[in-house]
Amino acid sequence: MSSGWNQFGVIDTIYEEEREFSSTSSSPSLSPPSFSSSPPLLHSTINAWSLSSGHKTDLLLRVQGTCFRLHKDRIISRSSYLKRQLTDLTEFTISPPLNITPHTFSAIAEFCYSRRIHLTPNNVAAIRTAAGLLGMTGSGGHEGENLCQVAESYFNRIIGIDQEYASVVLRSCMDLLPEAETTASLVSRCIEALVWDDYDGHGIDTTCLNVVVEIRPQDFQSVVDSLNARLPNHDVLYRMLDLYLKENKSGKLTEEQKSQLCNSIDCSKLSARVLMECVQNPRVPLRFIVRAMLVEHLNTRRSITVAASAAAAAASGGNQETERESLGDILRRDSARRQTAQLKEAMDSTCSRIQSLEKELNGMRKILLDHHAAADAEEAEKKQEVKLNALNSERSASFHVMAGTEERKIGRGGRGSVSSSALMYGGESGSGTPRMSKSLRQRFMSGLKNALFQRKNL
Repeated sequence: MSSGWNQFGVIDTIYEEEREFSSTSSSPSLSPPSFSSSPPLLHSTINAWSLSSGHKTDLLLRVQGTCFRLHKDRIISRSSYLKRQLTDLTEFTISPPLNITPHTFSAIAEFCYSRRIHLTPNNVAAIRTAAGLLGMTGSGGHEGENLCQVAESYFNRIIGIDQEYASVVLRSCMDLLPEAETTASLVSRCIEALVWDDYDGHGIDTTCLNVVVEIRPQDFQSVVDSLNARLPNHDVLYRMLDLYLKENKSGKLTEEQKSQLCNSIDCSKLSARVLMECVQNPRVPLRFIVRAMLVEHLNTRRSITVAASAAAAAASGGNQETERESLGDILRRDSARRQTAQLKEAMDSTCSRIQSLEKELNGMRKILLDHHAAADAEEAEKKQEVKLNALNSERSASFHVMAGTEERKIGRGGRGSVSSSALMYGGESGSGTPRMSKSLRQRFMSGLKNALFQRKNL
């Protein structure tokens, strides 16, 4: 360790010291003897400061149930956040959304007093994140670097150049999201360190990125947005996104979320091989495929133009000095011609795929239109059926009313005498005058004649 780092008391270790300390009930007393809730190292540091300054502790901070009795001026001189919060307070609780554990705060408090801090691959992410949340970015009138600078320096010297350590820090960031990314871009920087050797070609090993599938979609979005600005080549970003889409098969991602994630990829920063994979990837949204195909088409045209120009220049030079043309010139010219033919074939293939996608889109549009037309026709048919049913119901009701009226008329006639019945059935329709039937009339006349004849004989 260099002497410059010794003066700040920063200790580089590859392991994380696990120190258990119990939380005690908060006591209203702020006297020095009540430091039982602090770790031994911090306890002795605070006691020494109290003896040397002649000041008792005047601040009670609670972090997840653990009490820290501290000197207010030492804390607010290092943390702009706590300075704002503790203007008129002597007690304060650090609680969510500040994602800080008692173990992490103990290390931070130690730094506020002694400028010493034990940084390891296991705790650097937590300490750097907490330092950002607490606003420990200024010197506070003290000499030397602030905690954010110290943690950044450790990350760049130790983590940023070692894939094994970068993997450890990346895993430790999972419980610190989204703050680990929003405050210091730790996740994206660890990913950058893991894939740094792959920027210049020959494929990307994504096995080291398996941990990213554990990230929630909203946090993953912030990571890819950060990588978009950090990475000069987006092959890594595409590989990581493809892995994320592949492992999230349970419907966790909506189509809108997939589109937003893919929008973080700049297709112009993809290699030709990866760009071809994008075009053929069924996991990415169709809109992204079309965008990748357009970029591939432009790249192909540009390459054809360059190759054609080179071939023309080679041919022109050959016509002027044929006798001086070397074997290397001939091979280069033939290679340029072959490349031109291959690029033209690739461009034709791209155009064909674009046309195929356009046909597919038109087919989908026609299916949707036919579906809507069928739905409209079905709706109209249902409305017509309802109208017919209503009309039939009205007719049926009218028929039943008329039939009931006739039945009541017939019923009234049936309740009269036999003669009235005979008169009713023999009457003319609509005349209102009863009329006897022919046989009845004959019998009546015959009976009348017999009666007159008998009366005459008497």
